[in-house]
Amino acid sequence: MAIQFDDWQDVKVAYEVARLGTLTAAAESLGVHHSTVLRRVNNLEENLDARLFHRHARGYTVTEIGAKLFATAKAINAELEKLHNDIIAADSQLRGSLLLTTVSGFIDVLSEVCEQFQSLHPQVRLEVILDQNRLRLDHGQAHIAVRAGPRPDEGDYIAQHLAELSSGFYASKSYIEKYGLPKTLQQLEQHSFVSGVAGYNAKVPYFAWVDEHIAPAQIKLRVSETSEATRAIVRGLGIGGLQHEVADQYPDLVPVLAKELVWPTDLWLVTHHLVHRTAKVQAFSQLLKAYFKKLKN
Repeated sequence: MAIQFDDWQDVKVAYEVARLGTLTAAAESLGVHHSTVLRRVNNLEENLDARLFHRHARGYTVTEIGAKLFATAKAINAELEKLHNDIIAADSQLRGSLLLTTVSGFIDVLSEVCEQFQSLHPQVRLEVILDQNRLRLDHGQAHIAVRAGPRPDEGDYIAQHLAELSSGFYASKSYIEKYGLPKTLQQLEQHSFVSGVAGYNAKVPYFAWVDEHIAPAQIKLRVSETSEATRAIVRGLGIGGLQHEVADQYPDLVPVLAKELVWPTDLWLVTHHLVHRTAKVQAFSQLLKAYFKKLKN
Protein backbone atom coordinates (compact mmCIF):
# COMPACT_ATOMS: atom_id res chain seq x y z
CA MET A 1 0.00 0.00 0.00
CA ALA A 2 1.35 3.44 -0.89
CA ILE A 3 2.21 5.81 1.93
CA GLN A 4 -0.32 8.62 2.11
CA PHE A 5 0.75 12.24 2.62
CA ASP A 6 -0.99 12.26 6.00
CA ASP A 7 1.33 9.44 7.12
CA TRP A 8 4.56 11.47 6.84
CA GLN A 9 4.54 12.34 10.55
CA ASP A 10 4.36 8.62 11.28
CA VAL A 11 7.48 8.13 9.16
CA LYS A 12 9.31 10.91 11.02
CA VAL A 13 8.45 9.38 14.40
CA ALA A 14 9.40 5.85 13.33
CA TYR A 15 12.67 7.19 11.90
CA GLU A 16 13.55 8.57 15.35
CA VAL A 17 12.88 5.14 16.85
CA ALA A 18 15.17 3.56 14.24
CA ARG A 19 17.86 6.17 14.91
CA LEU A 20 17.75 6.00 18.72
CA GLY A 21 16.69 2.39 19.26
CA THR A 22 13.96 2.82 21.88
CA LEU A 23 10.49 4.31 22.14
CA THR A 24 11.49 6.25 25.25
CA ALA A 25 14.50 7.89 23.61
CA ALA A 26 12.44 8.78 20.54
CA ALA A 27 9.69 10.26 22.71
CA GLU A 28 12.21 12.43 24.59
CA SER A 29 13.83 13.57 21.34
CA LEU A 30 10.48 14.54 19.81
CA GLY A 31 9.01 15.98 23.00
CA VAL A 32 5.95 13.70 22.92
CA HIS A 33 4.53 10.95 25.11
CA HIS A 34 5.79 7.36 24.90
CA SER A 35 2.30 6.17 23.87
CA THR A 36 2.23 8.61 20.94
CA VAL A 37 5.43 7.12 19.53
CA LEU A 38 4.09 3.58 19.91
CA ARG A 39 0.80 4.51 18.25
CA ARG A 40 2.50 6.12 15.26
CA VAL A 41 4.90 3.20 14.75
CA ASN A 42 2.01 0.72 14.84
CA ASN A 43 -0.05 2.92 12.52
CA LEU A 44 2.78 3.11 9.97
CA GLU A 45 3.32 -0.66 9.97
CA GLU A 46 -0.41 -1.22 9.59
CA ASN A 47 -0.67 1.21 6.65
CA LEU A 48 2.33 -0.39 4.93
CA ASP A 49 1.26 -3.90 5.86
CA ALA A 50 4.91 -4.56 6.74
CA ARG A 51 6.99 -5.09 9.87
CA LEU A 52 9.58 -2.33 10.16
CA PHE A 53 11.12 -3.27 13.53
CA HIS A 54 12.26 -6.28 15.46
CA ARG A 55 11.02 -5.75 19.02
CA HIS A 56 13.11 -7.12 21.90
CA ALA A 57 13.89 -6.35 25.51
CA ARG A 58 16.70 -3.93 24.69
CA GLY A 59 14.55 -1.91 22.28
CA TYR A 60 13.85 -1.75 18.56
CA THR A 61 16.05 -2.70 15.59
CA VAL A 62 15.00 -2.21 11.99
CA THR A 63 14.07 -5.01 9.62
CA GLU A 64 15.37 -5.13 6.05
CA ILE A 65 12.22 -3.37 4.81
CA GLY A 66 12.51 -0.87 7.65
CA ALA A 67 16.11 -0.09 6.72
CA LYS A 68 15.09 0.67 3.12
CA LEU A 69 12.21 2.88 4.24
CA PHE A 70 14.27 4.89 6.70
CA ALA A 71 17.15 5.32 4.25
CA THR A 72 14.64 6.83 1.83
CA ALA A 73 13.12 8.95 4.61
CA LYS A 74 16.59 10.25 5.54
CA ALA A 75 17.26 11.21 1.91
CA ILE A 76 13.89 12.95 1.62
CA ASN A 77 14.48 14.83 4.87
CA ALA A 78 17.89 15.98 3.60
CA GLU A 79 16.28 17.26 0.38
CA LEU A 80 13.62 19.10 2.37
CA GLU A 81 16.30 20.73 4.52
CA LYS A 82 18.18 21.75 1.37
CA LEU A 83 14.98 23.23 -0.08
CA HIS A 84 14.36 25.12 3.14
CA ASN A 85 17.90 26.53 3.09
CA ASP A 86 17.48 27.51 -0.57
CA ILE A 87 14.29 29.37 0.29
CA ILE A 88 16.02 31.21 3.13
CA ALA A 89 18.92 32.08 0.81
CA ALA A 90 16.53 33.39 -1.84
CA ASP A 91 14.77 35.54 0.76
CA SER A 92 18.10 37.00 1.87
CA GLN A 93 19.37 37.85 -1.61
CA LEU A 94 18.68 41.03 -3.51
CA ARG A 95 17.81 39.71 -6.95
CA GLY A 96 14.83 38.72 -9.06
CA SER A 97 11.72 40.85 -9.43
CA LEU A 98 10.11 43.25 -6.97
CA LEU A 99 6.48 44.08 -7.74
CA LEU A 100 5.21 47.42 -6.47
CA THR A 101 1.59 48.48 -6.89
CA THR A 102 -0.01 51.87 -6.34
CA VAL A 103 -2.36 54.27 -8.11
CA SER A 104 -1.05 56.47 -10.89
CA GLY A 105 -1.34 59.59 -8.76
CA PHE A 106 1.51 58.46 -6.54
CA ILE A 107 4.04 57.54 -9.20
CA ASP A 108 5.43 61.08 -9.29
CA VAL A 109 5.92 60.94 -5.52
CA LEU A 110 7.50 57.47 -5.62
CA SER A 111 9.71 57.95 -8.68
CA GLU A 112 12.66 59.24 -6.62
CA VAL A 113 12.54 56.17 -4.37
CA CYS A 114 12.34 53.86 -7.38
CA GLU A 115 15.37 55.57 -8.90
CA GLN A 116 17.35 55.21 -5.66
CA PHE A 117 16.44 51.55 -5.34
CA GLN A 118 17.47 50.73 -8.90
CA SER A 119 20.74 52.59 -8.44
CA LEU A 120 21.56 50.69 -5.24
CA HIS A 121 20.26 47.29 -6.37
CA PRO A 122 20.56 47.02 -10.17
CA GLN A 123 20.28 43.22 -9.97
CA VAL A 124 16.64 43.55 -8.83
CA ARG A 125 14.10 44.14 -11.58
CA LEU A 126 11.56 46.67 -10.27
CA GLU A 127 8.08 46.40 -11.76
CA VAL A 128 5.53 49.12 -10.95
CA ILE A 129 1.87 48.24 -11.47
CA LEU A 130 -0.44 51.27 -11.60
CA ASP A 131 -3.97 50.12 -10.87
CA GLN A 132 -6.99 51.75 -9.26
CA ASN A 133 -8.01 48.29 -8.04
CA ARG A 134 -6.26 46.83 -5.01
CA LEU A 135 -4.12 43.90 -6.09
CA ARG A 136 -4.10 40.81 -3.89
CA LEU A 137 -0.80 40.62 -2.06
CA ASP A 138 -1.84 37.27 -0.58
CA HIS A 139 -2.12 35.91 -4.14
CA GLY A 140 1.35 37.14 -5.10
CA GLN A 141 0.04 39.83 -7.45
CA ALA A 142 2.47 42.30 -5.84
CA HIS A 143 5.09 42.34 -3.09
CA ILE A 144 4.53 45.91 -1.88
CA ALA A 145 1.50 48.19 -2.10
CA VAL A 146 1.41 51.93 -1.42
CA ARG A 147 -2.17 52.80 -0.54
CA ALA A 148 -4.03 55.95 0.45
CA GLY A 149 -6.99 56.19 2.79
CA PRO A 150 -7.95 54.28 5.95
CA ARG A 151 -5.52 51.77 7.43
CA PRO A 152 -5.71 48.48 5.45
CA ASP A 153 -7.23 45.83 7.70
CA GLU A 154 -6.67 42.57 5.80
CA GLY A 155 -5.66 39.95 8.36
CA ASP A 156 -2.41 38.74 6.77
CA TYR A 157 -1.20 42.19 5.70
CA ILE A 158 1.30 44.38 7.53
CA ALA A 159 0.44 48.09 7.18
CA GLN A 160 2.95 50.81 8.12
CA HIS A 161 1.99 54.48 8.13
CA LEU A 162 4.19 56.47 5.76
CA ALA A 163 2.79 59.99 5.86
CA GLU A 164 -0.22 62.22 5.81
CA LEU A 165 -0.35 63.84 2.39
CA SER A 166 -2.55 66.77 1.48
CA SER A 167 -4.08 67.81 -1.81
CA GLY A 168 -5.47 71.07 -3.11
CA PHE A 169 -6.45 72.94 -6.25
CA TYR A 170 -3.83 74.29 -8.65
CA ALA A 171 -3.71 76.22 -11.89
CA SER A 172 -0.81 76.94 -14.24
CA LYS A 173 0.56 80.45 -14.68
CA SER A 174 -0.52 80.35 -18.32
CA TYR A 175 -4.11 79.57 -17.28
CA ILE A 176 -4.08 82.39 -14.70
CA GLU A 177 -2.74 84.86 -17.27
CA LYS A 178 -5.73 84.08 -19.50
CA TYR A 179 -8.54 83.67 -16.96
CA GLY A 180 -7.31 85.10 -13.66
CA LEU A 181 -6.85 83.55 -10.23
CA PRO A 182 -10.09 82.90 -8.30
CA LYS A 183 -10.07 84.51 -4.85
CA THR A 184 -13.33 83.08 -3.49
CA LEU A 185 -15.33 79.88 -3.81
CA GLN A 186 -18.00 81.79 -5.70
CA GLN A 187 -15.49 82.89 -8.33
CA LEU A 188 -14.87 79.23 -9.19
CA GLU A 189 -18.11 79.40 -11.16
CA GLN A 190 -16.22 81.40 -13.80
CA HIS A 191 -13.49 78.83 -14.38
CA SER A 192 -12.75 75.57 -16.20
CA PHE A 193 -11.83 72.35 -14.42
CA VAL A 194 -10.05 69.06 -14.94
CA SER A 195 -11.65 66.08 -13.20
CA GLY A 196 -11.90 62.29 -13.29
CA VAL A 197 -13.91 59.90 -15.42
CA ALA A 198 -16.86 58.49 -13.50
CA GLY A 199 -16.14 55.03 -12.10
CA TYR A 200 -12.35 55.29 -12.35
CA ASN A 201 -11.47 57.66 -9.53
CA ALA A 202 -14.19 57.23 -6.92
CA LYS A 203 -11.71 57.53 -4.02
CA VAL A 204 -9.92 60.68 -5.22
CA PRO A 205 -11.33 63.41 -2.93
CA TYR A 206 -10.77 66.44 -5.15
CA PHE A 207 -12.41 64.75 -8.14
CA ALA A 208 -15.40 63.96 -5.92
CA TRP A 209 -15.54 67.61 -4.78
CA VAL A 210 -15.52 68.88 -8.36
CA ASP A 211 -18.34 66.53 -9.33
CA GLU A 212 -20.41 67.68 -6.36
CA HIS A 213 -19.81 71.44 -6.48
CA ILE A 214 -18.88 72.35 -10.06
CA ALA A 215 -21.37 72.56 -12.92
CA PRO A 216 -20.81 69.85 -15.60
CA ALA A 217 -20.37 72.50 -18.30
CA GLN A 218 -17.31 73.86 -16.45
CA ILE A 219 -15.54 70.49 -16.49
CA LYS A 220 -13.60 70.75 -19.75
CA LEU A 221 -11.65 67.52 -19.42
CA ARG A 222 -12.12 64.21 -17.62
CA VAL A 223 -9.32 61.66 -17.35
CA SER A 224 -9.11 58.11 -16.01
CA GLU A 225 -5.67 58.57 -14.44
CA THR A 226 -4.55 61.24 -11.99
CA SER A 227 -1.18 61.44 -13.75
CA GLU A 228 -3.00 62.59 -16.90
CA ALA A 229 -4.86 65.19 -14.83
CA THR A 230 -1.49 66.52 -13.68
CA ARG A 231 -0.32 66.95 -17.26
CA ALA A 232 -3.55 68.67 -18.24
CA ILE A 233 -3.33 71.14 -15.35
CA VAL A 234 0.33 71.90 -16.12
CA ARG A 235 -0.62 72.58 -19.76
CA GLY A 236 -3.22 75.10 -18.65
CA LEU A 237 -6.38 73.23 -19.59
CA GLY A 238 -8.09 74.08 -16.31
CA ILE A 239 -8.00 74.14 -12.53
CA GLY A 240 -7.63 70.76 -10.87
CA GLY A 241 -6.66 68.89 -7.74
CA LEU A 242 -3.12 67.69 -7.06
CA GLN A 243 -1.18 66.36 -4.12
CA HIS A 244 0.99 69.17 -2.79
CA GLU A 245 4.09 66.95 -3.09
CA VAL A 246 3.34 66.44 -6.78
CA ALA A 247 2.55 70.09 -7.43
CA ASP A 248 5.83 71.13 -5.80
CA GLN A 249 7.65 69.50 -8.71
CA TYR A 250 6.12 72.00 -11.15
CA PRO A 251 7.22 75.61 -10.48
CA ASP A 252 4.68 76.86 -13.03
CA LEU A 253 1.75 75.80 -10.83
CA VAL A 254 -0.02 78.19 -8.45
CA PRO A 255 -2.24 77.12 -5.50
CA VAL A 256 -5.92 78.01 -5.78
CA LEU A 257 -7.86 78.77 -2.56
CA ALA A 258 -5.28 76.84 -0.55
CA LYS A 259 -6.85 77.65 2.84
CA GLU A 260 -10.42 76.90 1.83
CA LEU A 261 -9.87 73.69 -0.13
CA VAL A 262 -7.55 71.03 1.27
CA TRP A 263 -7.90 67.24 1.40
CA PRO A 264 -5.63 65.30 3.80
CA THR A 265 -5.12 61.56 3.29
CA ASP A 266 -3.03 58.90 5.02
CA LEU A 267 -0.49 56.94 3.00
CA TRP A 268 0.36 53.33 3.91
CA LEU A 269 3.13 50.89 3.05
CA VAL A 270 1.48 47.47 2.84
CA THR A 271 3.15 44.05 2.59
CA HIS A 272 2.06 40.46 3.11
CA HIS A 273 3.51 38.75 6.17
CA LEU A 274 5.02 35.92 4.08
CA VAL A 275 7.31 38.29 2.13
CA HIS A 276 7.57 41.16 4.61
CA ARG A 277 11.05 40.21 5.85
CA THR A 278 12.61 39.25 2.52
CA ALA A 279 15.70 41.26 1.65
CA LYS A 280 14.32 43.05 -1.42
CA VAL A 281 11.05 44.03 0.29
CA GLN A 282 12.93 45.34 3.31
CA ALA A 283 15.43 47.23 1.13
CA PHE A 284 12.69 49.07 -0.75
CA SER A 285 10.63 49.63 2.39
CA GLN A 286 13.55 51.27 4.21
CA LEU A 287 14.17 53.65 1.30
CA LEU A 288 10.49 54.50 1.14
CA LYS A 289 10.21 55.24 4.86
CA ALA A 290 13.41 57.31 4.79
CA TYR A 291 12.08 59.35 1.87
CA PHE A 292 8.84 60.27 3.64
CA LYS A 293 10.67 60.96 6.90
CA LYS A 294 12.89 63.43 5.04
CA LEU A 295 9.82 64.91 3.34
CA LYS A 296 8.15 65.43 6.70
CA ASN A 297 11.19 67.19 8.16
